[in-house]
Amino acid sequence: MNEHIQPVDRATLLRFQQDHHIALPEAYCEFVQQYGVGTYCGVLNIEHPDDQQLKEFVEYEFWEHDEYSPITNEQLAECVVIGTTIDGDFLALHPQVSDLLWLPRHSTEIEVRKYDPYASWVEMMDQWLTMTYGDSFQMMKENRYYESWTSSQQHRSLTFHPSEEGNNLLSISSSAEQLTQVAYQINIQMPADLKIESPYSCLLFWRSIQGYARFNYAYGYEVALSYDDTEEEASERLLDLLLQHQIY
Repeated sequence: MNEHIQPVDRATLLRFQQDHHIALPEAYCEFVQQYGVGTYCGVLNIEHPDDQQLKEFVEYEFWEHDEYSPITNEQLAECVVIGTTIDGDFLALHPQVSDLLWLPRHSTEIEVRKYDPYASWVEMMDQWLTMTYGDSFQMMKENRYYESWTSSQQHRSLTFHPSEEGNNLLSISSSAEQLTQVAYQINIQMPADLKIESPYSCLLFWRSIQGYARFNYAYGYEVALSYDDTEEEASERLLDLLLQHQIY
């Protein structure tokens, strides 16, 4: 939804490949040249190529490196990270491996993720995330969105303070029900351009703020706000609405 995209310059990508003697996937290069770095479906971060992130893991030997592993422990230091997930997984390249590497946070086995030169980067991201998250990714896939990272983007973590109505021990389920109603009311007062809702969360996107509000139904209290600080009037209006509903 953010139209203030900061695309990655092709010359920068070419220079990185030359300096590090590695070939970045063409689909990846085309994607970041068009949309910049950012987060896909709130799960997968697409980043600038980074040859430093995995160096520290050589010392800790976090992953297994037996005869079936695509790389040795020492080769971790030669890997280039181009993506991470919100769960701490790494998507990386190594000069001697033709496909991509998936280094999971909650497993010791490094996986090879096939790179299809004829597929788009979005198609491949969908495939990798389906392999990782299974059916839970299908709902995300039906409502794809990409949050481009820009220098003017602001993020705020807010808390919903629901009315207890005489109950000193307001349950999470009761709070979640109230938060659901709050999201519904805010969408009426300030209609969103896109709404993505599940039993666990609700995202409301507005072009006017170049961002969104995420209501965490699962916990019943958390609200995350992302907006462009150049869209002051619209973002202030949304903040006022959130305050009216005890979100601050």
